[in-house]
Amino acid sequence: MDNIELYLGPVNGTVTVQVMRKEIKNVHLKVFRSLDIVLSVPEQVPYEWIDSFLLSRQKWIDDQITKYKKTSGFNNLDGVKNGTSTQFLGTDIRIYKEVSLKNHVEIDEKKVIIYVTDVTDDNLVQKVFNKWWRKTADKIYRQEMDQFYDSVFRKYGIDKPIMTIKKMKTLWGSCTPQKNKITLNEYLLKANIRCIQYVVLHELTHLLHQNHNSDFYDFMTIHMPDWQERKKQLDTEVVQSL
Repeated sequence: MDNIELYLGPVNGTVTVQVMRKEIKNVHLKVFRSLDIVLSVPEQVPYEWIDSFLLSRQKWIDDQITKYKKTSGFNNLDGVKNGTSTQFLGTDIRIYKEVSLKNHVEIDEKKVIIYVTDVTDDNLVQKVFNKWWRKTADKIYRQEMDQFYDSVFRKYGIDKPIMTIKKMKTLWGSCTPQKNKITLNEYLLKANIRCIQYVVLHELTHLLHQNHNSDFYDFMTIHMPDWQERKKQLDTEVVQSL
């Protein structure tokens, strides 16, 4: 992976673009809410072409960075404050904190309430929220994975994979077939359940087809005919891409 500095103008200044060379045919440029910029290109693309391409997309990148900065209080899981908002399973929700004798979290259709023994302790509030978020993600991801495994993958003689959850900046999930291990992004919990199902099936499919070839996509289409629609929804809800 290489890094390229790109000047956007007097407002957003100079940003760093992560350039990733992959075994792909098309170019993909993404700007994430974290303000990370990732450009995926075919392995043999020369640097001169990359520089020219980034310059041609300079205004678009600047617009996305500006948009995300204006909504920096939205969708943020770090530095949780009273009244800020995020997405949960595709729905916008507000986050509130209240005093309680026991640290715990409750949620309804419109809000999440973080109950803590000391509402002035920001570290405590963040810790309680993070624990709840990770536990909820683990429960939902496992439910979807177990369902796909039992209905589709068990018959192929594949052991149920080990599932882990972690924060990832540029991937929704990853699969290591050699270790029979699947890792899912904890931020995926922001997306609706249909998008989560797409990512789970995508990673499980890598246990049978390691590469993104015709066999991989044919398998995806058989078991989730609308996977492209779900993928598009996921990309447009959480990242802006070209």
